[in-house]
Amino acid sequence: MRPPPSQALLVHPRFSHDSFWNYHETCAVAGARYPSAPLGLITVAALLPPDWTVRLVDRNIEALRDEDLAWADLVLTGGMLPQQLDTKAVIAEAHRHGKPVVIGGPDVTCSPGVYEEAEFRVLGEAEEILAEFLEAWNRGEKSGLFEVREFPDLSCSPVPRFDLLKMSHYMHVGVQRSRGCPFNCEFCNVIELNGRRPRAKSTAQVLRELEALRSLGYRGHVDFVDDNLVGDPASVKQFLRDLGGWQATHDHPFEFTTEVSLNAADSPELLDLMGNAGFFAVFVGIETPDREILLQNSKGQNARGSIPERVRRFYRADQPLIAGMGET
Repeated sequence: MRPPPSQALLVHPRFSHDSFWNYHETCAVAGARYPSAPLGLITVAALLPPDWTVRLVDRNIEALRDEDLAWADLVLTGGMLPQQLDTKAVIAEAHRHGKPVVIGGPDVTCSPGVYEEAEFRVLGEAEEILAEFLEAWNRGEKSGLFEVREFPDLSCSPVPRFDLLKMSHYMHVGVQRSRGCPFNCEFCNVIELNGRRPRAKSTAQVLRELEALRSLGYRGHVDFVDDNLVGDPASVKQFLRDLGGWQATHDHPFEFTTEVSLNAADSPELLDLMGNAGFFAVFVGIETPDREILLQNSKGQNARGSIPERVRRFYRADQPLIAGMGET
């Protein structure tokens, strides 16, 4: 007999107050409660069975209420390292209400032992492995560890459940085209989490996501949360051409930001395509002007040529640069 549909409560934990991710003063000026929406959790929501009822609580903008926990059959949560303390608080609160917890995301993937109190741990990207959890849940299993065996093909990634978001509380909404980065920076764990071979959604997939946002009435700032949007320069150029055409057809509903590596400055064509598509700023990991330190940390892509001149190319292309800087 098929098990009855479940009521799933998705809880996005708070980031620590002084983390990079907060921007409290900027939010206050912009009239927002938090910079970014929880793209990972609303992607998980889209992977759940269509007959399940889903509720989202983002603790960065709202309270987790006793009524939410009383309603739920299970709680799904997880996030990054700066969310760890609150993630564990969410688990404890769910258990206080007698609710089992499913935890996923980067932090549990990197440190599964930190979250042994959670009944179900999902390690790695959710697109394929979540089905194994659902099978176990439907069999009535009470716990389990589910770990991806290889990086999934993003053609199976669904349109996120943007409809679950309280969009007016955020400075911007995120989408994602690709995961992975071809570089091997010593201090970065992207390649462990998402691999060195960038994997991308099709242009049609990304445009469906943007159309979903547009259909909901959202306009303005959209952040491409890719590890490195230009990790595969050849494919991203055609994507940017198509994105620019879509923007023009729909009267430019969005303006974009993203993260790229410094070598994007070496392609004037790429920078022009980004501008034509509607990108207005980029985050770039500069780290340090010291060439020896860059080489010691396997960041050779920043050691090729003049950093100031490459930064100027972004500005000449109307792409103001937000620099990530490390300690030297």
